[in-house]
Amino acid sequence: MKDIFKTIIDQSTDIVFVVENVTPHKIIYGNKAFYEHIAGKLTEMSLQGMDVDGGALSLHEEFILNVDNQYYSFFLEPFEEESVFLFHKGAHVKVSSTHNTGDDNTGSISKGESQFFKLLNNKVPCANFQMVLDDDGKMCFSYLSDKVKKMFKLETHGDEAASLDFLLSKVHPLDVGRVLKSMVHSARLKGHWECVFRISVRENSEPLWVLGRAVPENEAKNLYWYGTLVDISALKQREMELEKAKYDAETSSKVKSDFISTIIHEIRTPLNAISGSVFSLLEEGYATGQKQLLNNISFATDSLIIMVNDLLDFQKTEAGKIQLEYKPFNLRELLGQVIGGLKYQARESKNILNLIASDHLDIGVVGDKLRLAQILNNLISNGLKFTNQGRVDVTATLAEDNDEEVRIYFEVKDTGIGIARENLKKVFNEFEQINQSFDVKYGGTGLGMPITKKLLELMGSEIQVESEEGKGSTFFFELTFGKVVSAAGVSLVPPEPIKHAGYCLPSGLKVLLAEDNDVNAIVIMKIIKRWEMICDRVYDGQEAVDFAGKKKYDIILMDIQMPVMDGCKAAKCIKEQSDVPIIALTASSKNECCAGYDLACIDRFVYKPINAVDLQKNIHELVMTHIS
Repeated sequence: MKDIFKTIIDQSTDIVFVVENVTPHKIIYGNKAFYEHIAGKLTEMSLQGMDVDGGALSLHEEFILNVDNQYYSFFLEPFEEESVFLFHKGAHVKVSSTHNTGDDNTGSISKGESQFFKLLNNKVPCANFQMVLDDDGKMCFSYLSDKVKKMFKLETHGDEAASLDFLLSKVHPLDVGRVLKSMVHSARLKGHWECVFRISVRENSEPLWVLGRAVPENEAKNLYWYGTLVDISALKQREMELEKAKYDAETSSKVKSDFISTIIHEIRTPLNAISGSVFSLLEEGYATGQKQLLNNISFATDSLIIMVNDLLDFQKTEAGKIQLEYKPFNLRELLGQVIGGLKYQARESKNILNLIASDHLDIGVVGDKLRLAQILNNLISNGLKFTNQGRVDVTATLAEDNDEEVRIYFEVKDTGIGIARENLKKVFNEFEQINQSFDVKYGGTGLGMPITKKLLELMGSEIQVESEEGKGSTFFFELTFGKVVSAAGVSLVPPEPIKHAGYCLPSGLKVLLAEDNDVNAIVIMKIIKRWEMICDRVYDGQEAVDFAGKKKYDIILMDIQMPVMDGCKAAKCIKEQSDVPIIALTASSKNECCAGYDLACIDRFVYKPINAVDLQKNIHELVMTHIS
């Protein structure tokens, strides 16, 4: 069969030959037609013998070879397996052999060559033209290739088609000005012309996008442009699709940001109540046996505050701008607090929650305590959420120990529903649940695992997961901590933090609280009354302006988002008649507030959930400065 095919090719009237695909592209096969028409005219048996630059080969396209002033049309196909190029469908381009026989025929073009170049001009993928600007300032087209005429649908028009005005009438009305401006600029500077514009050739149809380029040359008193037009409609369509994709991505990102902001603002109200209530209970005293419960609540609240702030500033996390805080803490004690804070969730989900921690972890280490707690909280909460009447084991063991640091292995293993192998990577995708059919029990923002992954990467670690559908999942990672050591080299357990002594405030300070949320107002008033302050409470910004105009206050605590009049407008009105210090109470970051409010009349910011010590510090600094 192979010999039959070879015989057919060899006897074909088409010219066929094969070359190596490396320079100088040596000819390794030619059929009978090749040797009859071409081989005898070659100076060497390669493409260089045909004066062809190997770098200019046009794969899958028709092109012309010049062999001893004879022109041949070929198509080129690569055969990568054989490391060769196949030239096929070869045929002699028929041109007239009539030449100018005058004595001055040097450099002249024969009629046959003229026909060939016309053929070549119409074969190339671009549409060529020549435009002239005469000494009277008149512009017209002295040559239009057939492709230009087809592009502008000029086949049925006469000489008027060559006028500039006629062709400009085909240009999209919104692009005519740009085309004329670019042409005038090229004429003045005698520089290259380039312009992208649309051609409207038919009513109720999409315009054709065209890229025009031309090079000007002076000839006698005229200026000629030799140029080309290329149809770039497909490229423009792709460009518009990419622009739309970019817009959709930006819109999606904004939706995510708005979603996070809304969720966090809703969370901050009850969180502020919890934080303030725990602070008040710890200040007022508590019954025997309640200390551990209050400490667990306080620790859980601190962890929630960090989590809320991370979610609110999620863009910072993605940009790598989250800063770790390296402070000493007891590792074993932290693990106990994390487990204690999740025992209620374990009971609710009818799961057993176990802590398996080595005795060697009862040591002082240096690291970010709250970030580690956030990571463990995310992993354990997920395990409890996806497990029912099962167990979640939290394991922490000493992987490596030396004089200066320790490396700890952490593992959270559950007996829950597990994850299919094809969905393992989706676990860490933002805002995505691995199964959209999950009911409310398995809902959530979908941010816990992505944030956990990003935090561990920031700590120089990597989260790993192993899972089998129906049998549970195991998440594990390792972290390295610096040791807290004494002079004798013994690892120390840092003592329980000493309660802040507080700032000395004058008794009887008059405070105006502008807060529309009753829960937040009750918590804040309970805190500041313990500092022996006299507090008036109003519900919106307008009431705050009215009260401040009737009574003198030492400090004003102003919520930003309120009905009737927002806190910033109210602060501006108050500052026009008084220099009383104003502290903004806001669930938003200062950067968020800057985007929508005028903050010029706000002296300080205290963020919700309210940190009582932070609030007391700011009041002290502003009041003392104001009094002095």
